[in-house]
Amino acid sequence: MFKMLKEIYETGNVLDNLYKNEKEKLKRISEQFEKFSPSCVIFSGRGSSDNACIYGQYLFQSKLKKVTSSALGSLFAFYNSFPKLDKTMVVGVSQSGETDDVIEVLKKSLNENSFTIGLTNNINSTMAKLLKENAIYLNAGIEESVAATKTFISSIAVFYMFSKLINKEVIKIDELKNLLNFVISKENEIKEIAGKFLFVQDVIILGTGFNYSIALEGSLKLKETCYINAQGLSIIDFVHGPFAMLEPHIPVIIFAPNDETIEVSKKVIKRVKNVGSHILVVSDNKEVLKEGDFSIEILPTDKELYPFEMIMFMYLFSYYLSISKKLNPDKPRFLNKISKI
Repeated sequence: MFKMLKEIYETGNVLDNLYKNEKEKLKRISEQFEKFSPSCVIFSGRGSSDNACIYGQYLFQSKLKKVTSSALGSLFAFYNSFPKLDKTMVVGVSQSGETDDVIEVLKKSLNENSFTIGLTNNINSTMAKLLKENAIYLNAGIEESVAATKTFISSIAVFYMFSKLINKEVIKIDELKNLLNFVISKENEIKEIAGKFLFVQDVIILGTGFNYSIALEGSLKLKETCYINAQGLSIIDFVHGPFAMLEPHIPVIIFAPNDETIEVSKKVIKRVKNVGSHILVVSDNKEVLKEGDFSIEILPTDKELYPFEMIMFMYLFSYYLSISKKLNPDKPRFLNKISKI
């Protein structure tokens, strides 16, 4: 067993530890958030951490009713020309806690007395030392595989927990674990489907709303572990230009949860089928599942929890496709766990 799969299996324990060890800290930070009452929230991350930030943006705008944006890291790290951060909450995400431009964003935020927090998996990192009590530990243990899995899921779980605490709602950790375990129970089915993509060189991954971040993260995993030209796109953006690149030999993976986005998913699936491309559908909608050349059924849940199911599918799919290609998913070529320019 490669370490990537082992770390995927560890996700349930990671969520237990995250909830047990960080809930009180998150509760305190949520109280500070309400007292500070930021007018907007800026997120900073790179790679998988940036994809987690995009999930956070959707969640904070939807559930906390705050304007959100991504920090333009180069403005902070190179140009020294960044926006005023008064009345702003700044959130940095770095599994290693050492990502250069994320650290620069956090330093500038602290200098301007903004409400600043960070998510990291390294309690001895630069980020943790910089933010002290406002550093949230992902509790994922050592992640040895270069391809991040459990740390990404822990990161989006922090955002989920935080939004629930702000709104005084119940954090459904057991439900969240059940969703992930249900997808893992389909491991053999996912392995079989992944094998059918053995000779694929290009693939398009579509998700909208809360699952847009998962389209991005899923495409990143296929690039890292399988060396496939995977394009993660918003379903809406896809039909506003990139659709023109679609050809029958390019398969499409589409996340189609049975939420408010289901009708647009149906329309795009129909258009893709008209081109002749094969479609892999991940959904809990029986009607939509029948439209796929391949399909994986997930469990119905809250719209903000669907991404956890979708990304667990993508991690297993990427892992088994990598194995089918006789690659080492733990050690992608040219990459290291901590990326430096």
